[in-house]
Amino acid sequence: MSLIFISIFSSYKDLVWNERTHQNGEDLRFSYTAHALNHVLKTRTKILNNNQKHEKRDDNDEALRDQGLCRPKVLIVVPFRESCRRVVNLMEKMLFPQSKGNVANKKKFAVDYPDIETARKNKSDEYYETFAGDINDSFKLGLAVTKKTLKLFTDFYNSDIIIASPLGLRLTLGAEGDQVRNYDFLNSIEVMIFDQAEIFKMQNWDHIYGLLDDIHKQPQESRGVDYSRVRLWTLDGLNKYYRQSLLFSGTPCPDMNAIYNRHCFNYFGKARVINPVVSGAISKVISEVPLVFHRVDSSSPKNAVDERFRYLKNLINSQYMKDDMDHVMVFFSSYADFVKARNWFKKSDLDYAVVSEYTKDNKTAKARDDFYHNSVHFLLYTERAHFYRRFSIKGVRHLIFHQMPLIPGLMTDLCNLQQEQYQNKRGGSSANMSCTVLYTKYDVIRLAQCCGTDRAAAMVNSSKQKHAFTLSS
Repeated sequence: MSLIFISIFSSYKDLVWNERTHQNGEDLRFSYTAHALNHVLKTRTKILNNNQKHEKRDDNDEALRDQGLCRPKVLIVVPFRESCRRVVNLMEKMLFPQSKGNVANKKKFAVDYPDIETARKNKSDEYYETFAGDINDSFKLGLAVTKKTLKLFTDFYNSDIIIASPLGLRLTLGAEGDQVRNYDFLNSIEVMIFDQAEIFKMQNWDHIYGLLDDIHKQPQESRGVDYSRVRLWTLDGLNKYYRQSLLFSGTPCPDMNAIYNRHCFNYFGKARVINPVVSGAISKVISEVPLVFHRVDSSSPKNAVDERFRYLKNLINSQYMKDDMDHVMVFFSSYADFVKARNWFKKSDLDYAVVSEYTKDNKTAKARDDFYHNSVHFLLYTERAHFYRRFSIKGVRHLIFHQMPLIPGLMTDLCNLQQEQYQNKRGGSSANMSCTVLYTKYDVIRLAQCCGTDRAAAMVNSSKQKHAFTLSS
């Protein structure tokens, strides 16, 4: 697998690949790390060779222009410190396979990026593989590479490779309107790598937009650059056409497509791997409660937000307000939709509790307990809360997906919470249970991940408004 990846990367085309898994993830990490090192070492060798020729060059000789306006050439964006630790360890092994090289600041790196053993309890293997090791999401690391030395914790302007999290970069870059900005080091990035991009969505995707807005901007300072060695296309501000972007995710999403369409201009070309989904996440649902998909007709993506919420309100008012329809959990993929719904529940004086990524532990415990014992009728639950905590919410008899999760495996988790083992025996009968999913035609990517590509196409184009799936289907 690694050879396939490396052969693709070495073509220097842009690539969006949405089939990263924990099984192929390490091969992928190995491949892009090797590609990054190879690019840096080739560039360094070329510069060293040209240094000897530089004094003899003619004024009109452009062949020896081999540098950018800033030194950093490779940017690797990963979500957690553990991801950074693994990349650096791979670099050390590749550069010095027999431990004959020098890694500067290695002890400091071992302290700041420790190898932590994650204790496994009662959550899924996928959860522990995602959150293995140190999951701190605020870090940045500069590396300078030579044939005999790997220097860690170098200043960005003296680094060849930068490894950082979206938050770490945002804290360094600053935000639009700040009095002091620091984005010069991004001007001459030649290889940009995003790994585990679906986790960026669970962190803050605005940091990615901030990065893409600041990359290749005109530097504010010259920093001693030799303009006679700077490539002409860099001086002309055409860096974005010579940057390779490698974007890896465990699931496709519109935001990745937006980067591909609006920020990938590589003149070598670009590719996006899209394979049909055969069965989708619902094939792993073992609960016997039928899944009923409701299509919400909408005229535009912008209007879809309001029309979906309007449909949810009508659904709750017409079907879920009765006493025999208690234990209702409403799932929200977007925090903005969650806030809108919470405000409506409060204004309507409905009996509800909330569990979000910002809910404190004691309030989360109370909300779960109240929901299980039917002290509250509704529980509002967010995707980020489930992604980071994977709560086994007990007592769910009626499950409503305001929108399908971005990460399809989470839908499987939530549907399986309707098994008998999670129910309050006094909360009702197994005959009075339901699972409802709202979708629009603009959710076709998520729908395909949940139901399969063929089913999703049929559901979007069907004249029927509702589609039901059971364990047998």
